Amino acid sequence: MEAPYRFRITENLLKRVRTWLNDAADKPEILDDAASILPPDYDSMNAIHELFMRSSLMGMETALAGSRKTKKNFADTPLLPDAPVSTLPFEEAVSFLQTKIPLTKKEYYDLDNKLRLRAFTVGRLNDVDAVNQMKGIFRRNVEQGGGLGSFLRMTDDEILNGTGFGKGNGAYWETVYRTNQTTIYNAGRAMAFEETPPIALEFIGIDDVRQCDICDSLANPPFIVPYAEKEKMRWPPVHHNCRCVVRGIYDQTEIDEAGGPDKLYSKKDSDIKPQKGFGAYPLDRESYWRLTPEMLKRARDYGIDGEIAAAAIQLGMPAYANKIIKGGFETLYPINGTSLAELPSGGYIRRAKTAKPGTRNEWDDKGRLIQTDETGLAKKAADEGHQIFFMPKDIRVISPDAIIDGHTAEIKHVFKVSNNSIDDAIRRARNQGATLVLMEVTPNYTQAEITRQVKNRLRNSEHLQTVLVSWGDRFLHFYK
Repeated sequence: MEAPYRFRITENLLKRVRTWLNDAADKPEILDDAASILPPDYDSMNAIHELFMRSSLMGMETALAGSRKTKKNFADTPLLPDAPVSTLPFEEAVSFLQTKIPLTKKEYYDLDNKLRLRAFTVGRLNDVDAVNQMKGIFRRNVEQGGGLGSFLRMTDDEILNGTGFGKGNGAYWETVYRTNQTTIYNAGRAMAFEETPPIALEFIGIDDVRQCDICDSLANPPFIVPYAEKEKMRWPPVHHNCRCVVRGIYDQTEIDEAGGPDKLYSKKDSDIKPQKGFGAYPLDRESYWRLTPEMLKRARDYGIDGEIAAAAIQLGMPAYANKIIKGGFETLYPINGTSLAELPSGGYIRRAKTAKPGTRNEWDDKGRLIQTDETGLAKKAADEGHQIFFMPKDIRVISPDAIIDGHTAEIKHVFKVSNNSIDDAIRRARNQGATLVLMEVTPNYTQAEITRQVKNRLRNSEHLQTVLVSWGDRFLHFYK
């Protein structure tokens, strides 16, 4: 299943590394620049997402195969095989599975968004890892008497091998992608088991020369637990590169022939420990798609946690975006010595370290607005008790200006009076994915006119929930 995705991902990686090497030839100083990373490649991330979605759905389908039950509540209408690829992750798989997977439309698209975020995270971490590997190769090349010229003459195979993606050295692929596939495949199985619960769960190992001691001890004799105690199962992967699965036992005869539940379930104890960070029930705290502590640390070290948070925002997970950036922000307001105290109202302004909110209203010599006072407007909102977090804006995705009170938010200023200036500003914010708009309007408006335009746009915008308006010395709140 993974072969076509491996080709797509490695082909795009190779092209970007080649471009980076040529840049390094012109500017060798980027070899020592920790911020020098590959640009995002959304074709690769789409391929990763498709691989993860297919793994999850295949896990569900194979888990249900032994249940002798089906559930006819499918995400069928938008998942027809002629749907556009931007909506449908892989046409042939859904065409095959749409009559077998117990997912509603909402469940399907919730899963789709979560695995898109996982794919974005894996893809961006791998981009930085690949560049760091190339920096290491370059330094070793110099230490051995080589120069930049020989570095640039590396073959495609040498480059891919050096980054861990080559056919002759797929160490990185094995560790990252196959481990993620196993995690997501077994998460899909866990979802299917929750829909159609089995009697018990069994750990299934791959009995060959590659099977490690941990997996062998869990599979021989098999580790079996009652489904009611599913959290006690050692859920694969139990280590990097693990290939094991969990199967559901639906036939009571299988339990009886093994000597009954007491004998069967007592074969294993809790002494068999997975590697640190592995083996937990994948649906507990949704660990199958969230960043692990190790991933989050690397993202912060690489300076891409803001990118990942922005992706979470775009996928409708602003609360999780806050968790990603926690610890990677600074407080702009209020500043009370070195403490990060909130205002008595509970409001505050924080920003991602790479965020650059405007600090004044500024026009160019042709009268075009080039900067607005986002910080000043945010202070007014914070004094009203609103919690503002400015997002980074230096990435190649349409990202919101801020997270405000848990909403994706855009900040707008209206400097002229007309019949539709406020309405138009809110419409543009809505088109940028905002569910909340924080705006300042000129005092020349009447309150009645502000109310008319705001309520008209709220009424005609499906996802927009809140508009906050600073008007002179007053602050107006509008809710759907």
